[in-house]
Amino acid sequence: MRHIALECIVAIIGGGVVHGVMLKDASDYAVKRDLLERRYPAYKSFRGLMHSGLMPAATMDDQSSGHDDPSSYFFVLLRPDADASNDAAEGRKDETFRNDTLLIWLNGGPGCSSMTGLMAEMGPVGTPTFGAGVPSPNPAPLVKNKYAWTRKSAMLFVEQPGGVGFSTASKEWTGEKADERTENDVASSFYAFLQNIYAVFGDDLAKKELYISGESYAGMYIPSIAREIHLQNKRISDSLATPSVVDATVIHKVRDGGTQISRIIPIRGLAIGNGWIDAKIQGPTTIDFAWWHGMIDLQDHRNLHIKWNECMNMQILDSSEKPFHPFTVPDECGITSAVMKASGSKFMYDVTSSDAYPAILDEGGALSSFFNDPVVRTSFNAPSMEEQPHWSGCVPGAGRRRLMEEMPKRNLTVLDNDRPLSVVPYIAELLDDAKLSILLYNGDLDLACSPQSTELALDSMEWSGSKGWKDQDISKWKKWTVDGQPAGHTKKFSNLQFLVVYNSGHFVPINQPQRSLNMIGRLLDGKTLGDKSLPIFETIDQTTIVQNENLDIQQCKGTSGTRSFSFLAGLSCFALGLLVSYFVIAPCSAHLKQRQSSTHSSMLQLVTEATPLFDN
Repeated sequence: MRHIALECIVAIIGGGVVHGVMLKDASDYAVKRDLLERRYPAYKSFRGLMHSGLMPAATMDDQSSGHDDPSSYFFVLLRPDADASNDAAEGRKDETFRNDTLLIWLNGGPGCSSMTGLMAEMGPVGTPTFGAGVPSPNPAPLVKNKYAWTRKSAMLFVEQPGGVGFSTASKEWTGEKADERTENDVASSFYAFLQNIYAVFGDDLAKKELYISGESYAGMYIPSIAREIHLQNKRISDSLATPSVVDATVIHKVRDGGTQISRIIPIRGLAIGNGWIDAKIQGPTTIDFAWWHGMIDLQDHRNLHIKWNECMNMQILDSSEKPFHPFTVPDECGITSAVMKASGSKFMYDVTSSDAYPAILDEGGALSSFFNDPVVRTSFNAPSMEEQPHWSGCVPGAGRRRLMEEMPKRNLTVLDNDRPLSVVPYIAELLDDAKLSILLYNGDLDLACSPQSTELALDSMEWSGSKGWKDQDISKWKKWTVDGQPAGHTKKFSNLQFLVVYNSGHFVPINQPQRSLNMIGRLLDGKTLGDKSLPIFETIDQTTIVQNENLDIQQCKGTSGTRSFSFLAGLSCFALGLLVSYFVIAPCSAHLKQRQSSTHSSMLQLVTEATPLFDN
């Protein structure tokens, strides 16, 4: 009977009724290439299949609970021709296209569109750049992206949760019956969306190994979604007496008299860039990062920590009545904006930038102009100008007050009811139980989500590899090179990797496109990023260093990306001082006790806001 049921189910894949929701055929989602290429000739450079449109993000439970108009997520699915992924004319004959992988990309916010990734970061066609990899702010002819991640894999860009970009929500965001009120709700909706994607596009897509990538606040989304996939996979496997019978990993489930199609989703790994994964640990590193980089002086450093402690104490006292998380803190407690004000810096995502804000998302900027073009709307099967008069790169709400007041009244404030302080336990579960390959990477110039903040969060994680991860004799830092040039430094233990990318801010694929392509390619190929022949440094006894109260290593202004580098910078500063004059040592020894008591402890104990973001 199982064989018969499966045959019937496989027969309806590619359109029909799934989860109680009517789905279109794959052909209905085909991008209108002729129309698009006449308007934007750069799209002629992409050889492969393009599909786009709105896909329901609903389960059978949604129907039974009265959700007749479920959320729908807008997506762009790109499947390059395998023989077109390499371009000999550009000198990358050694690149191999992984025809057996599907890579999802999610931007963060919360409430920012993943079309930013498509058009400004790693998509095959996008906005031109100028200067140090900064997207052009004004509408301009689109260009081929020679470092597109589609050179390595098929890609799926998704606007989520409902209400972001072109994606729709079944209820008003501020209503009691909104679909996605928590991160777990978002994960559940995304799982339903993904099952529907597989149902429409069939085995060609469903058999590909799945990797989920994203940046900034997607650091909260990705582990939540991956965990939901993992838990659902376990439930499906447990419900099968003989899983080997299911060649297409499709099963027939009966629940409350209903029929539901589910697939075991072959998820294999995650890539989280400059991720916001633990508010409690990452928050106060903003103050310390600014100090390490000479953006604020010691007095500002001390005052900001005092101010933040006071704000946090108030929040903790009020937490019994109102859930606390980094996006609901009072404006006066906004640590990132406070640091920027104290330092005079304009751009939180790159400490070397003088730009006030990524102009690419401004009204009238490149992305807004593109997705508010009626030709683009028609080509990508997006809502018409009549159905949705305006597309915005980031949705107002969730603390994003700086966006223009005349923008549509769509916001994500309902997610403020239950936003997790940390998804680090989810990451640990995915490492140990799901056995996923997980890469976290950070640009070394990002004030909002610094490398130090990610390293501290990972060091706090309790998982089976904790001991090995922290043991410098086992898990050593290594250099990462691209085309023979130093590109970053990395460490790896078991199935966890952490990478610091040199000369990059918050948006690594924008700031360092070639390096980002190398990075994602190695992850998909199952290769480590570190070069074993190039250790950065020999093992350092950090216990001895910490106990040496005559040396404040961090105050010696080591400007590289991690505490390990700061240790070396501090030692070099100390040694040079001994050779030149004892006066050099004095500044490095005066503040140790204060630094140890306020800086490191605050990293592990304070909670902060992640300021309204382009995409944090």
